Amino acid sequence: AVVSTQSTGKTAESMSTAPEKNIPPINPQIMREMTVRLERTAKDLDGMVSWLEREMSEMSSHTAKFVDHHAKAVDEVSENTDKSVKAMYSLLSKANSMQKDMTKVEMMSSHLKSINKYLERLDTTLATIKPNPDIT
Repeated sequence: AVVSTQSTGKTAESMSTAPEKNIPPINPQIMREMTVRLERTAKDLDGMVSWLEREMSEMSSHTAKFVDHHAKAVDEVSENTDKSVKAMYSLLSKANSMQKDMTKVEMMSSHLKSINKYLERLDTTLATIKPNPDIT
């Protein structure tokens, strides 16, 4: 079967043998130049990969240090929070104790006021009584 291509007008049979005739000879100078350029590119690429490896290693090191600092900071905040909560409960306990003591003081104050009123009445009553000159 003969197949023709529209762009060149050649048949598939003629194309299968024709490319071998159409390949120009390889220029050794171009090959040497390409080899030098490829070696230079490979060397540059190797240098870039080495640089990237160092940078990634440094970043990993910094990341590990930052994670350690963060963990220490979290631990310290946690400890300080625990201490603050314990201190708050201690303060609340002392406040409750003081409140109970104040209730007792308020009761004493009320009793003292009552005693004071009775003493004032007694003074008033004693002031209205005339002294007996016979009693000395």
